[in-house]
Amino acid sequence: MLDIQFIRENKDLVKKGVSDKQFDPVLVDKVLELDEKRRNLIVKVEQLRKRKNEVAEEGKASEEGRKIKEELKNKEPELKEIEEKYNKILWEIPNLPSTKTPIGKNDTDNVEVKKWGEPIKFDFTLKDHLELGKSLGILDFETGAKVTGSQFYFVYGDGALLELALVQYAFDKLSKEGFLPVITPDLAKSRYYLGTGYMPKGDEAQTYTIEGEDLGLIATAEVTLAGSHADEVIPEDKLPLKYIGYSHCFRKEAGAYGKYSKGLYRVHQFTKAEMFIYCKPEDSDKFHEYLLKNKKLLRIIIPNEKSESSLLKPFQKYKTFIVFEKNKLERKP
Repeated sequence: MLDIQFIRENKDLVKKGVSDKQFDPVLVDKVLELDEKRRNLIVKVEQLRKRKNEVAEEGKASEEGRKIKEELKNKEPELKEIEEKYNKILWEIPNLPSTKTPIGKNDTDNVEVKKWGEPIKFDFTLKDHLELGKSLGILDFETGAKVTGSQFYFVYGDGALLELALVQYAFDKLSKEGFLPVITPDLAKSRYYLGTGYMPKGDEAQTYTIEGEDLGLIATAEVTLAGSHADEVIPEDKLPLKYIGYSHCFRKEAGAYGKYSKGLYRVHQFTKAEMFIYCKPEDSDKFHEYLLKNKKLLRIIIPNEKSESSLLKPFQKYKTFIVFEKNKLERKP
């Protein structure tokens, strides 16, 4: 989520980024308008509360005290209502795209930046991962749907062992690169899942919330790792902090669409190892490239292509940098 101070100081830049991501730039105008009203009301309410306390300390009832009480009775609910509207719109404003990311409306606007290897040519009809998983007895969506619901699944035998082995492989490789392995909680407070862009409501809702609790199931270890140093000041000489986090991930996948809704591409629960780095803002691009380099260390050799994704709206909540790799063979993303 963008800091409101950044939006105030960079209104035109933010509006352009919002527009490039196929969102309505009017959101920026609305949030700044509500921000102004909110700040003015906060000052007014704080002044009234201060004067109310001063009158109370005088130890006697007064007409002024009654008027202040009545005014606060009106102003405090008004402030609460404006803050709710303000937060709702602020959470809808996406992170700004990288200046290197091409602008486009769908994946036909993607730009291929690198290609290596040759796609394997087969002399038989290929099966997709669903057919393979079912025929091998390792992937079972039918039982998942029966026990839990659509887009849940069971993994058996070698499939389960393979998933655990891949996570262990990632942990081993990245530990040698100085990443600290972390197993995070699967739940986080709303402050953290909202702050990382995972909404519980709306057209692109992701988060399952716990009724009666300020908690939601995390969509990625990114949520908990981002929250782990909240309200802390990290000394510059301690940076970068590099983590490889492991968690179960839960996503409502509202707005899932097309071919990417099939099988393991769009599910409600999965496990994932997540690289996460705390660094200085000016080092962000450098460490983004470093993360991509480490993805290459983890690659199992399959002919591959790397694309700079256009600003495809359905994916904007998932990553600040929309750079993805697309295998020639189907795989779990």
